[in-house]
Amino acid sequence: MRDEAQDLIAIAMPLYGHAALVIEALESALASVSACRLAIVVSVDGDPHHEVFDQLTLHAAAHPEVHVIFGENAGPGGARNRAIDYILEELPEAKAVYFLDADNRVLPDTVETLYRRLKASEAGWVYTNIDTFSVNWRAHYGDSYSRLIHCISDNICDTGSMISIDVFRAGVRFEEDRQNGFEDWEFWLSAIEKGFVGEPCHDTAFEYRLRAESRFKEANRDRPAAMSFLRRRHKALFRRPALVGFEHEEAPRYALIRTGEGMLDVFTDPTLPAGQIGFDEAVRAFWGHVGEPDNVHFPPFIAACGSETLKLLARSRLLPNLLCHLETLAERCNVVFVELCNAVSQRSIEWEILPSGARQGAADLTFVSTGLIRNVIDDDALDWFSSIGRDQTWPTSARLKISFPFPKAPQRRSLIRPEQALLNLVSALTTSPLRPTASTRWTWRPRRLPALSELYKLLRTELGGSPVLPVAHHAGPRRTAAVLVPNASFGGAEKVAYAAGRELRQNGFETHLFVLGSERMDVLDEFDQAFDHLHFWKDGIPAWGGSGQFLGQDFITDEHPLDWAGLKGLLSGFDLIVNNHVMAAHPLMAQLRSAGTRTACYLHVVDETALRRPAGQPYAAIAFEHAYDAFLTCSEQLKSYLHSFGVPFGKIFAVPNAASFSIDAKLRAQVSEARKAGRGNEPLRLLYMGRLDRQKGIDRLHGMLAQLKERGVPIEARAIGGEILSDDPSSSWMTRLRSLDVDVAPPVFAAKDIAAHLAWADILVMPSRWEGAPLMIAEAQQLGCVPMATAVGAVEELVVDGEDGVLIGNAADARIVVEMARTIATLAQDRATLGRLAEGALATAAERSWSASFADFIAWSDTIAPTAPIQRNIASGERAGDEAAPSVRAVA
Repeated sequence: MRDEAQDLIAIAMPLYGHAALVIEALESALASVSACRLAIVVSVDGDPHHEVFDQLTLHAAAHPEVHVIFGENAGPGGARNRAIDYILEELPEAKAVYFLDADNRVLPDTVETLYRRLKASEAGWVYTNIDTFSVNWRAHYGDSYSRLIHCISDNICDTGSMISIDVFRAGVRFEEDRQNGFEDWEFWLSAIEKGFVGEPCHDTAFEYRLRAESRFKEANRDRPAAMSFLRRRHKALFRRPALVGFEHEEAPRYALIRTGEGMLDVFTDPTLPAGQIGFDEAVRAFWGHVGEPDNVHFPPFIAACGSETLKLLARSRLLPNLLCHLETLAERCNVVFVELCNAVSQRSIEWEILPSGARQGAADLTFVSTGLIRNVIDDDALDWFSSIGRDQTWPTSARLKISFPFPKAPQRRSLIRPEQALLNLVSALTTSPLRPTASTRWTWRPRRLPALSELYKLLRTELGGSPVLPVAHHAGPRRTAAVLVPNASFGGAEKVAYAAGRELRQNGFETHLFVLGSERMDVLDEFDQAFDHLHFWKDGIPAWGGSGQFLGQDFITDEHPLDWAGLKGLLSGFDLIVNNHVMAAHPLMAQLRSAGTRTACYLHVVDETALRRPAGQPYAAIAFEHAYDAFLTCSEQLKSYLHSFGVPFGKIFAVPNAASFSIDAKLRAQVSEARKAGRGNEPLRLLYMGRLDRQKGIDRLHGMLAQLKERGVPIEARAIGGEILSDDPSSSWMTRLRSLDVDVAPPVFAAKDIAAHLAWADILVMPSRWEGAPLMIAEAQQLGCVPMATAVGAVEELVVDGEDGVLIGNAADARIVVEMARTIATLAQDRATLGRLAEGALATAAERSWSASFADFIAWSDTIAPTAPIQRNIASGERAGDEAAPSVRAVA
């Protein structure tokens, strides 16, 4: 084993303006008692005083371990860097560097004690509490090191610390911009960014000289500007994934009682490994955080549920979003009860606030704030709180119902209800013998740091969001993408957004779907696995707004009274955001982009007003063109339209729409054979699928069918869709169509049902007044159903007239009706032409795919690098493993 006495420790001392004090600092360093070899490097930073030269010459001559280097004035950071470079080049065997400013003093055993702790902990650096002389002041900087506090609260480590040489070999240096004033804080952030962590040492200290005025005070007078500099320089550290990762490891936000197991999981990100503590340890932590909140942590929120419930929630992909809702509700009422509902066809999160005295049914999960528990104990209100375990609940409460498709296997319920498990903990806290000692502080130095249990609030302030999405960076270089939609039903715009998510996920992104402005989504079988996580946020997110106007069209500005904090807390920190028609998100994009997120805006259609004036989502998006790195459109036509309003061609990706569902080879072969064989002279089958409204041209469809009936053209017609309820049912379009012998049926959404209708029909009729690039055309073509559509929007990019479909020129309504009726009558007689069109449709569909359509955008997204700081194992100093964390770790 190597002799520790051979280890070399370098003491680096920058010097400027302290000629009268440097001898005191040098003598204190020379008086150090250590088993290691010491070298003292004095970096003179252009100090012009002759006194400096005289004193340092004498000391260097008398003490060979003193090295003096000179350089032009470069500020404190430059002087320290000069010393670091000298040590690396001239003293390469050095194991660590201790920084000592020329106006401070080091105690005789400090260097030895700090180095011994550095070797034992294998941390990047070891620091002490601060005790000052001249002006007396002292502060306690915590019993454990916290990267989260170091990033978002204050600089908790003085430069008078013992730093491993590995930190400097990794390239960490001091910032040399003398205008900043926080070069020491910036240095530690650089070390954190490289994956190093600190370690406190209370066994020793150094003596910090404090005067009434100092450079430190000067810097703090301009603290906002200095903090802005730090955030810009270390974007990766100040983003949500990194900060939440620190929170997860150092100050977990949630404690979860597993019913019947006597254990609590403590975590922030539910998909990462959770810490575990027993009831006894939880009791000690609770009362410890009351007495010494800067030293002892207890999570600010407590939940209780069974392991089976937690597994279901993890599989639902809704758990992070559920935790955000629970945080918000726990701050609006006393207790939150969660009920799981098995819904085959949808996912949703719905809640209501209930008054005191409300009656509650069985709950699958119970959630409260730790602050409420503290108040219950302090106010001797245990009887009042215990009513959560009875039918009538006296605390105010919220009932949250979360619906999603359960696995087929039956789920077992714990014999202990979540409410009872929570009451058991509260009872243990109330009767604990530690309770009387909670008001005593045992640490003699005054508290300096914020309460560990309050860090989640500082995190909210730092990110400008509340609550903060509890999702951290995971191991490996996987990037994150958020796709935003205003609703999640079966509309074409949503399906295209799902397709974008699926392509990004297949390209290595962790994908998140945000349904902003709605509390539910329909389960779409084709895209159900396109996203790793699903999020709903309804309240405070309007679908439209009029706080500003661009070219006469409404758009939302940041002055709109919507839930900006909730929105930013959810969306901060992603590598890529694709905004798909969420108007409320536009004003946030510039802020998110400046923090490191790449932004894209997906547009599908230019709407029309009743007076045929162009309107809709593109106008709101173009108003925020500067905030987006890329635009996606469904057509070349819309791409040119955006360009005409000033969006550069280079940032627009035209993504041709493909079908929203795929068909297997067997069905494709069956359809192809059936189209080739034809149906002889049987009546021509016409299909309409869509809303029964003006945009889709329902009046045109009715007029065309009436003409065909008058002419005696043999047809069978189906209309699949719904309409807005009318006050007069006799005038509804459903009634009118049925009067023409049309088979009218409600909308269908499952891929197999849509495919069945399209396989039945010969012609899909689309008499729309305006469109984007309808998915229905691509879906019809892949089943050999000939699309007949008005040439509006980008329909001409999907249909080649006479080859794979029929285009009807956009004209007056009467002319369109006549032209469609004439064409259908012709095809009813000319089945050969109909068959040729069907074969052309099948050929076109065979060449179309989402992967090909998104290829250019995916290639662009490949240039996005994940902005995660290097992760190292705190205990061993090694980098984290390459394997990705399992998807469900809070239930491991």
